[in-house]
Amino acid sequence: KNDEYLFTVVAEERDSLLLGLRYSPTQLHFLFLREDGARAWQTRVSFRGPALTDGQWHTLVLAVSEGSFSLTRDCGLPVDIMADMPFPATLSVQGARFFIGSRRRTKGQFTGLVRQLVLLPGSDATLRLCPCRNPELALLSIPPILRGLTGKPEDSEVLKYPYETDMKVTLESRPPCTKAEDAQFWFDAGRKGLYLCVGSEWVSVLAGEASVLGSINWVSVSLSQAKERLEYVEEHQSLFTNSETLGIEVFVIPGAGLFIFLAVANFEPNEKGQEFSVIYKWSQRRRRFTPYQRVLTHGARDWEAFEVSGEHFLAVANHREGSDHNIYSVIYKWSPGARLFEANQTVATSGACDWEFFMVGPYAFLAVANAFNGTSTQLQSHLYVRLGGSFQLFQSFL
Repeated sequence: KNDEYLFTVVAEERDSLLLGLRYSPTQLHFLFLREDGARAWQTRVSFRGPALTDGQWHTLVLAVSEGSFSLTRDCGLPVDIMADMPFPATLSVQGARFFIGSRRRTKGQFTGLVRQLVLLPGSDATLRLCPCRNPELALLSIPPILRGLTGKPEDSEVLKYPYETDMKVTLESRPPCTKAEDAQFWFDAGRKGLYLCVGSEWVSVLAGEASVLGSINWVSVSLSQAKERLEYVEEHQSLFTNSETLGIEVFVIPGAGLFIFLAVANFEPNEKGQEFSVIYKWSQRRRRFTPYQRVLTHGARDWEAFEVSGEHFLAVANHREGSDHNIYSVIYKWSPGARLFEANQTVATSGACDWEFFMVGPYAFLAVANAFNGTSTQLQSHLYVRLGGSFQLFQSFL
């Protein structure tokens, strides 16, 4: 059956779909309304092949940012889509109605079962659900205070939520840290300190000089003196690969317009038996790495990017082709005219697993680590020196 909706947000007066998730046997569509002044149009982002009609429970996580849409099924590899039409920064839902399992009460009804539907603003639920021992039955933990909401206004049309924001800001006065405040932040504007409620104590998030407030030891940070910031790393982008990825290389070619490349070495063939590694280019507009060039490789283990006399090279360590480990690894050279990497030189290797480039004075050296020749791991690795426009054997090591 087509046009089955998992959930929708519909503007009742004009019967227009503001937001929705629609399912068909072959695709999952995320729908949203874009408005530009007096113009409004519906945008669709489609994910292919999330097979759900197998009589089993499945967990789907759809993460949406401004221009990126990611779908994860049963804690597997995410499918990322960079849409030309970004998700709107604001979406008015005044006078709208929320429907679960349909577009309206009798339209687009979902014929399956929905066990849990959670909307998590400002966060990706994948990090909370996965990894999971039983991803098909994964459930997002909901705070008890939210589970107790009746959803009915008490004395007005505005629903009063019995909880507050997760950040407290005070001027030197210390708020309580009890079970109710657990995992909440407190920012002391006077001391410019950021604290997290853990158990019954406020714990400093930033490192600084210790001070004592009452009977509890505190750590206070002066941002003006220590010049410290709250540093953290968060997931920015997921790249879908056809096989296990064993090598990654990030490099810059200033002469090509300050390109930033990300080279991924794929170790196994795809479903068609082809082995391709991918070079990604950083897109300033999308703020993402986007596929730029596919390179035929054989059990690629490593990429090595280097520059010699203003020319840019990229070497790939081919480990094996089928069961044959005695194959060629390839050195590619950047072509400014074609704006692509082109094969420049092949080097005979045996189960190559790593390249390493270095300079000694004016001489450029490139070393390859050979690991297996089909019968033994006792074999020589080689060091090459660049002379006359190519790399030539300089020394061998057992």
